[in-house]
Amino acid sequence: MNPLFPRQEAAGLFNHDLKSHGQSAFALSTRAAGKPKDAPLFLGVLLGSNVARRDRRGHRSRLDPREQGIALVVVLGVVAVLSVLVSDFDYSMATSYKVAESKRDRLQAEYLAKSGLNLTRLLIAKEREIRNAVGGFYRMLGLGGAPQINVWDFANEILAPFSDYRMAVEMGKEGGMDFSQMEGMVDTGGSFEIVAIPENSLINVSDPLFLNLGKDPRTSVAMQLYAMMGGYQSPESPYDPMFEDRDADGQYTNRLDIVSAIIDWWDPDQLRTIFDPGAQNSTQAGSEDDIYETFVDPYEVKNAPFDSLEELRLVRGIDDDFWATFVEPDPEDPKSRQLTVYASGKVNVNVAKPEVLLFRLCSFQSVQASSLCTNLDEMRKFVWLFNTARSILPIVFFSSTTRFIEFVEGKGKIYQTLATILGGSETGLLFAPINIPAAETSMIADSFITEAAIFTIQSTGIVGRTTVRIKTVLNRWLDWRPPKPNAGRMPGLGIFQYYRIE
Repeated sequence: MNPLFPRQEAAGLFNHDLKSHGQSAFALSTRAAGKPKDAPLFLGVLLGSNVARRDRRGHRSRLDPREQGIALVVVLGVVAVLSVLVSDFDYSMATSYKVAESKRDRLQAEYLAKSGLNLTRLLIAKEREIRNAVGGFYRMLGLGGAPQINVWDFANEILAPFSDYRMAVEMGKEGGMDFSQMEGMVDTGGSFEIVAIPENSLINVSDPLFLNLGKDPRTSVAMQLYAMMGGYQSPESPYDPMFEDRDADGQYTNRLDIVSAIIDWWDPDQLRTIFDPGAQNSTQAGSEDDIYETFVDPYEVKNAPFDSLEELRLVRGIDDDFWATFVEPDPEDPKSRQLTVYASGKVNVNVAKPEVLLFRLCSFQSVQASSLCTNLDEMRKFVWLFNTARSILPIVFFSSTTRFIEFVEGKGKIYQTLATILGGSETGLLFAPINIPAAETSMIADSFITEAAIFTIQSTGIVGRTTVRIKTVLNRWLDWRPPKPNAGRMPGLGIFQYYRIE
């Protein structure tokens, strides 16, 4: 080997070796490519060496200009492929991270919602102890013993230290409390919101759980439904246009048809219910399945109590207009509801909306002729007075249903106090009291109640932009018993009749 020209000599030897050993693996591969004479140059280019092409005599020859820059093309191609692979890998990793982050936040939000739900159950279970503590205040005001306290309405405020730790610490500083020193109080990175509603603050349309009015439960439910739909104000009711056109199933469905259809869905027989609002009684005749058999997708009546509020959608005449007007005007706000399928049939005078109280009160024949049930102005005064009184003093007013009956009759300390504050009946702000026959006072009073045992609790866990909502119906009715053959009693925190995670 010539020490002065090592590379050129190596190239010559390599070329000579190829010519003398034509069966080598490299020669075979280059022959397959169709250009064996260019093999040394090709290898040299790929290896980045200075191997040059030589002619048959062994002399160096100049490179073909068309072959210059091939290494740059190869490198750019490799870089392009690697760039695509790296970009795809980066996108996949970022997506996987976001999915994992979302799952983490959802799991955390779900358990925050469960925490809020269980803390609300505990708060409701401790209500009687709170009631005993404020009993002296009610006696001082001359209102008798303290009724059930609506602690569930203040769940967000009471449970704030467990819901939003940071906000609780700031509030504690203003009030001289240091929540950071409390055991178990930590920053969860999220919060929860509670909405709790007693089901007996609404009109019950299902089979009543414990109703003792001396009447068939069908008639009691029919009276309330007919009053809610403005049947006793017709033809001056604002709801009349809803029952003049065909419903979603192509049927003409009036108020009485809807009343019958709702009752027939849960009563155990197969006969159609016929409600007479004038006589306030219910009879039965014909088949209750006839209308459902004419539908495009026919089905049969359930003949069992409703399992959920959404099941009302299956009842004849319950279309979107009816749902948005009477059932759930605001799907995001459970407090906008007026109907329930979980209650006892008795309306809670301390937590029900004034409209619901009017629906129940005006369902009795002895009251229907009063101005409170026929005059829209008097009805508005009643609603306004209730809402105003509750906003000024957010406490429960009636320790018994008898005191509520005294209030609507213009008697008792509560009505007299409001009359004094508002300047008497001359101001036109008070509703005109009604007269209830003495023989029916006890029966009407028994259609109301002052304590709640079944609640809808909606708990929403919030972590960043992730929210998880849990909707439940909590039953704390002390007389509840598990289905046979099981034995047992109501647990201290109640049982769930409905449980759904959204």
